[in-house]
Amino acid sequence: MGSSLLVDGMNAMTLADWLPILLAESSTASGLLKQFWLFFQVALGLGFVIFVHELGHFLAAKTFGVRCDKFYVGFDVPISIGPIHLPRTLGKFQWGETEYGIGIIPLGGYVKMLGQDDDPRKQAEENEKIRAGGSQEEVEEVLDPRSYPAKPVWQRMIIISAGVVMNLIFAVVLAGIAYRCGVAYTPTVVGSSMGGGPAWQIGLQPGDQVLRFGEMKSDVRNMRYDDFAIGVIMRGFAGNKPQLPLTIEHSGQRKELVATPTADYDPDREIYRIGLNPPNTPRLGDEPYTDISFLHSVAPDLRSGDLITAVNGETLPTDERFKVALGSELTARLQAHWEQSIELTIERKSQQEGREASETVQVELPPVPVKSLGIGFEPGPIVALQEGSLGQKAGMQVGDVIEAVNDEPVVDGLALPSLVARSAGQEVRLRLRRPSGDSDSQSSGESVVVAVQCPPEAAFDPISNLAGRLTLAGLGVAFEVTSTISQLDESLADGELAVGDKLTQVHWLADVEQQKSLKDLFTPKAFVPQPIDKSFNVASLYGFMQSLPEGARLKCYVQHDGKTLTKDLVLKNAEDWYWHQRGIMLSPLMDIHETKNLVSAAQLGLWETSRRFTDVLDFLRLLVTGRIGARGVGGPVAIVNAASTEASLGVSRLLLFLTLLSANLAILNFLPIPALDGGHMVFLTFEAIRGKPVSEALQIRLTMAGVLGLLCLMAFVIVKDIIGLVG
Repeated sequence: MGSSLLVDGMNAMTLADWLPILLAESSTASGLLKQFWLFFQVALGLGFVIFVHELGHFLAAKTFGVRCDKFYVGFDVPISIGPIHLPRTLGKFQWGETEYGIGIIPLGGYVKMLGQDDDPRKQAEENEKIRAGGSQEEVEEVLDPRSYPAKPVWQRMIIISAGVVMNLIFAVVLAGIAYRCGVAYTPTVVGSSMGGGPAWQIGLQPGDQVLRFGEMKSDVRNMRYDDFAIGVIMRGFAGNKPQLPLTIEHSGQRKELVATPTADYDPDREIYRIGLNPPNTPRLGDEPYTDISFLHSVAPDLRSGDLITAVNGETLPTDERFKVALGSELTARLQAHWEQSIELTIERKSQQEGREASETVQVELPPVPVKSLGIGFEPGPIVALQEGSLGQKAGMQVGDVIEAVNDEPVVDGLALPSLVARSAGQEVRLRLRRPSGDSDSQSSGESVVVAVQCPPEAAFDPISNLAGRLTLAGLGVAFEVTSTISQLDESLADGELAVGDKLTQVHWLADVEQQKSLKDLFTPKAFVPQPIDKSFNVASLYGFMQSLPEGARLKCYVQHDGKTLTKDLVLKNAEDWYWHQRGIMLSPLMDIHETKNLVSAAQLGLWETSRRFTDVLDFLRLLVTGRIGARGVGGPVAIVNAASTEASLGVSRLLLFLTLLSANLAILNFLPIPALDGGHMVFLTFEAIRGKPVSEALQIRLTMAGVLGLLCLMAFVIVKDIIGLVG
């Protein structure tokens, strides 16, 4: 009976009713298939790097007549969980005298040669196995001629180093293939700069392209944005923090600039950055907007993959370097009309009669109200001025406090950018409080009035999540906002809070279910109590609140009459006060770096490998000298995550990651640590100089120490990965 009822129910539903369900199931299956294919590519790539390394040892050993008993990718060690014994391999077969297989533990590989074993517990047994004759009284014993120890030192050196050599050769090959096919990358174009940050201060503008930085000797027009960002960070770890030389291209002209990186954007004050954001395009991402945004509540007809081509009828200009419009062009036009509804012209792909077609649609996008707790804060001092900016030319100085705009007192420092932006294209009069030389108090000093001609269109700069600063964009002025309450909505005028109180801490009161549903949008730290200090200040809080859903509850800790009180406040949409971002999600700008012939592909492959080789050496140097702490080290999970990210950008990006991994494997394996190739090379070098090998007992003890050290390191990075996953 249940079956017949189900059938009757299905008959009662139309195809239109079932289509969304079928599409959802199809989408889920497609997503799972895509993830499986991604994982398969990563596993194949990582396994290939290990295979190539061991193949080098294997071919060299065979060349010199050494018998190889095993060739494994992964380790085939016995694993037991109580009475359950796991299989040692995922598969194996015998071909000739060698057993080939895939071990159950995917953390490396090995070639087992006669007379050689990296397991110190088995080395003594292996030594006995290869003694073909002789006695303890004889000066020399006869070894099996096909054993590894029986070969001359120079041959053993070649066998040991062959894995590293093979990794480097294939690194060049993989990188060459990647560039021959074409590598997708985000170029070093400025998307935006953090308000008041180092890049902002030297006047880097959206669309500027970084061609060279630091100690680079030549321009790299195809430099990847990630390489630039990591290069700045690594330079900071190396101690080169005071100044960062930059060569940029601005509107077709080369400019030489110098930025001063800051650690303000890192909670631990270890990583130095200059406050740049990568570029994007006017094409909407996988999600046009988030489920907790204001746009979600009004639901404009925006779809994933839509390309925005015009704003209010004005076509977005194409950047000739990349043959697409930059997202910064769209952002500028959205900000110019931040208080008004705008009309977007969208090019949308569609399916018509089984063929892909495109259509042009018009979508109205409303302004987005600011989310507010109903509290205003006193404006703080000016902390930075852009070089050659309108504000600097008008006589504004660091330390000045803006008290009034066009004779209208500034009641809330958070609203100050909007007050100035409303004077776009007009002259604005700013009354400043300039502290006297013998006082740091903002309330003392002289009053100064300056007049500034505002740019024709309003603009706003991004607010950093840490060390946030607000700007009067277009005037080149960055200022702080204090934690002193300067204004309260009527609904809060109940005597508990008062003007002059100081906000000391906030806590987003999201329940467990909310945290689970929003985990992809927010880090775990977003849900814990957050002190208001120099790191996370009121400006940072202001930017953070705009990403929260309307109705979110925040517990505020306020210093009131010498005591700390708490007040639960609810985020509400403000009236007649609008946020400069509309909340649409744009896709990153991607370009293709490719070559048309094999010679240039080989040259690029060699160039890429040498760069990655140098990067790994630099990282190890900083790690050994203690400049990079434990958080700079990752284990298998970190490697797989990084490989998955690269693979999601295309096979060519995965090949370049394998180039880096090959260089990494080559260097790490050649470190002078017993049990690694480098440790064996040390023993062989000592034997070549001394004329006889290091004693078996000493080799076994040193190898045991090396194995224990490697196991401890492996355990550390694996535990670190697990903690990262749990966190």
